[in-house]
Amino acid sequence: MERRSLVLCTFVGFLGVLSAVLGFAAEAKRIKGSQVNFTSDSTCTYPRSPALPLGLTAAVALMIAQVMINIATGCICCRRGPHPSNSNWTLALICFVVSW
Repeated sequence: MERRSLVLCTFVGFLGVLSAVLGFAAEAKRIKGSQVNFTSDSTCTYPRSPALPLGLTAAVALMIAQVMINIATGCICCRRGPHPSNSNWTLALICFVVSW
Protein backbone atom coordinates (compact mmCIF):
# COMPACT_ATOMS: atom_id res chain seq x y z
CA MET A 1 0.00 0.00 0.00
CA GLU A 2 1.27 3.44 -0.86
CA ARG A 3 2.51 5.46 2.12
CA ARG A 4 0.08 8.32 1.49
CA SER A 5 -2.86 5.91 1.42
CA LEU A 6 -1.69 4.20 4.58
CA VAL A 7 -1.38 7.52 6.43
CA LEU A 8 -4.81 8.62 5.20
CA CYS A 9 -6.49 5.36 6.19
CA THR A 10 -4.80 5.40 9.59
CA PHE A 11 -5.87 8.98 10.27
CA VAL A 12 -9.45 8.41 9.10
CA GLY A 13 -9.60 5.23 11.18
CA PHE A 14 -8.35 7.19 14.20
CA LEU A 15 -11.07 9.81 13.64
CA GLY A 16 -13.68 7.05 13.50
CA VAL A 17 -12.49 5.48 16.74
CA LEU A 18 -12.25 8.92 18.36
CA SER A 19 -15.81 9.66 17.30
CA ALA A 20 -17.08 6.37 18.74
CA VAL A 21 -15.28 6.94 22.04
CA LEU A 22 -16.57 10.50 22.31
CA GLY A 23 -20.11 9.36 21.47
CA PHE A 24 -20.06 6.71 24.18
CA ALA A 25 -18.58 9.23 26.64
CA ALA A 26 -21.34 11.72 25.79
CA GLU A 27 -23.97 9.07 26.40
CA ALA A 28 -22.41 8.20 29.77
CA LYS A 29 -22.25 11.88 30.81
CA ARG A 30 -25.78 12.84 29.80
CA ILE A 31 -28.16 14.23 32.40
CA LYS A 32 -30.21 11.60 34.22
CA GLY A 33 -33.77 12.20 35.35
CA SER A 34 -32.70 12.23 38.99
CA GLN A 35 -30.36 15.19 38.33
CA VAL A 36 -33.13 17.54 37.14
CA ASN A 37 -34.09 20.16 39.73
CA PHE A 38 -37.72 21.28 39.90
CA THR A 39 -37.93 24.95 40.89
CA SER A 40 -41.73 25.03 40.72
CA ASP A 41 -44.57 22.90 39.37
CA SER A 42 -44.10 24.17 35.80
CA THR A 43 -40.35 24.86 35.55
CA CYS A 44 -37.23 22.85 36.01
CA THR A 45 -33.50 23.48 35.73
CA TYR A 46 -30.93 21.18 34.24
CA PRO A 47 -27.36 21.01 35.52
CA ARG A 48 -24.47 21.64 33.14
CA SER A 49 -23.25 18.54 31.37
CA PRO A 50 -20.24 17.82 29.14
CA ALA A 51 -22.43 15.62 26.92
CA LEU A 52 -23.14 18.31 24.31
CA PRO A 53 -19.50 19.28 23.65
CA LEU A 54 -18.52 15.61 23.54
CA GLY A 55 -21.28 14.81 21.06
CA LEU A 56 -20.48 17.82 18.88
CA THR A 57 -16.78 16.91 18.85
CA ALA A 58 -17.70 13.38 17.78
CA ALA A 59 -19.84 14.74 14.93
CA VAL A 60 -17.08 17.10 13.78
CA ALA A 61 -14.55 14.23 13.79
CA LEU A 62 -16.86 12.18 11.57
CA MET A 63 -17.42 15.12 9.25
CA ILE A 64 -13.67 15.67 8.87
CA ALA A 65 -13.16 11.98 8.11
CA GLN A 66 -15.96 12.04 5.52
CA VAL A 67 -14.53 15.10 3.77
CA MET A 68 -11.01 13.66 3.75
CA ILE A 69 -12.14 10.37 2.17
CA ASN A 70 -14.28 12.16 -0.42
CA ILE A 71 -11.43 14.44 -1.45
CA ALA A 72 -8.80 11.68 -1.46
CA THR A 73 -10.87 9.28 -3.55
CA GLY A 74 -12.02 11.92 -6.02
CA CYS A 75 -15.63 11.26 -5.23
CA ILE A 76 -18.54 12.76 -7.12
CA CYS A 77 -18.20 16.37 -5.99
CA CYS A 78 -14.39 16.43 -6.41
CA ARG A 79 -14.09 14.55 -9.73
CA ARG A 80 -12.50 16.49 -12.56
CA GLY A 81 -13.48 14.22 -15.44
CA PRO A 82 -16.83 13.93 -17.22
CA HIS A 83 -19.72 12.30 -15.43
CA PRO A 84 -20.67 9.00 -17.08
CA SER A 85 -24.35 8.24 -17.41
CA ASN A 86 -24.28 4.56 -16.50
CA SER A 87 -25.92 2.82 -13.57
CA ASN A 88 -22.64 2.59 -11.59
CA TRP A 89 -22.39 6.37 -11.44
CA THR A 90 -26.03 6.62 -10.36
CA LEU A 91 -25.39 4.08 -7.61
CA ALA A 92 -22.27 6.01 -6.56
CA LEU A 93 -24.30 9.21 -6.38
CA ILE A 94 -26.95 7.55 -4.21
CA CYS A 95 -24.30 6.14 -1.86
CA PHE A 96 -22.59 9.54 -1.67
CA VAL A 97 -25.82 11.29 -0.69
CA VAL A 98 -26.76 8.60 1.84
CA SER A 99 -23.30 8.70 3.43
CA TRP A 100 -23.82 12.35 4.34
